Amino acid sequence: MDVKITPTKLSGKMNIPPSKSYSHRALICAHLGGGEAVGVGESADIAATRACLKAMDEKKPLFANESGSTLRFMIPVALAKNGFVEISGSERLMQRPLDDYFNIFNEKGIEYSLEGQTLKVKGVLSGGQYFLRGDVSSQFITGLLLALPLTGEDCEIVITTKLESKAYVDMTIDAARQFGIEIEETEKGYFIKKRQRYSPARYDVEGDFSQAAFFLEMGEVCLTGLNKSSVQGDKAIIDVYRSMGMSIRETDDGYLSDGKTERNVTVDVSQIPDAVPALAALMAVTKGEGRIVNAARLRIKESDRLRAVTEELTKLGADITEGSDYLFIRGKDRLCGGKCDSHNDHRIAMALASITPHCTGEVVIHGTESVNKSMPDFWERFKALGGIVHELNMGK
Repeated sequence: MDVKITPTKLSGKMNIPPSKSYSHRALICAHLGGGEAVGVGESADIAATRACLKAMDEKKPLFANESGSTLRFMIPVALAKNGFVEISGSERLMQRPLDDYFNIFNEKGIEYSLEGQTLKVKGVLSGGQYFLRGDVSSQFITGLLLALPLTGEDCEIVITTKLESKAYVDMTIDAARQFGIEIEETEKGYFIKKRQRYSPARYDVEGDFSQAAFFLEMGEVCLTGLNKSSVQGDKAIIDVYRSMGMSIRETDDGYLSDGKTERNVTVDVSQIPDAVPALAALMAVTKGEGRIVNAARLRIKESDRLRAVTEELTKLGADITEGSDYLFIRGKDRLCGGKCDSHNDHRIAMALASITPHCTGEVVIHGTESVNKSMPDFWERFKALGGIVHELNMGK
């Protein structure tokens, strides 16, 4: 689907959607413990995890669709539960790195084959040490943390490089604890004590700070449903936006933003990679020189996000230099508008929409159905804040 957005002032109040990251974890833990996950999101990624859990119980092939979290979480979970897993995906999913798991499978004598879009694995996850890099994706660590309690043995995850996106691992530990699983953080990584079992519990999923990043920059917006003491890594976007001069005040159940920035800054995004599209878009309409650094992992997301952000914001008139692991942005007061593409990436589509109030001309975005991956009602929410959106025929 293509949409045409007429630039206009945006403002209003909104209850932010539930955290997609917490929803994945809560669903898996609740399923393994016979508990309940409440307030879970209904995006395409979450639907993929629900479907995979059902297929796992029925010992059928799993389909992760386009969800990297589903893929990397369910591989070890299904393997630990059933002794085998067959899983496939669509689009770029099966091209995303899985080498950390393959290295473990080779070390543990677990059989696997990846042919086209389908991965087949057969073997036993047992106790002992598991070595993982920390600078590729924390999803591998989360997958093992969720699966290893099922072995019933002492297990240790040893992180062999600096751990990036640590907050996502903290979220996993937090969710697992609610269902009776204790995970100890060590100097080397993480330790899972033997004879643990998931137990029934009710888990209420909190609001999503990674989604909040888009709305906070749209204008005078009040967001509710956010946990101010959350361990979500993307909560850091509040401080980043404040460092750029944005007024963000705490309310009883969220935050009130004026959407205005005064200066650009340098931001190390190694711990908040999902915030980059929103942050880059905001930097493009903020005075001064902004830098996004330590961002190499953005190249292996739903799209090559460093390239996609550069290409699409440039089409709107932004001044961006792309490096191997950084973006250098020379901010402007206004962008000109134009035609751009989502790269079938939900965060690119939402980032482009978020700065349309700073454009002098209309913005056409191709592939806007990509928002279904994380927030199917994004365009309804955008309109509720005053956004003027016209649906166009495909390809026009």
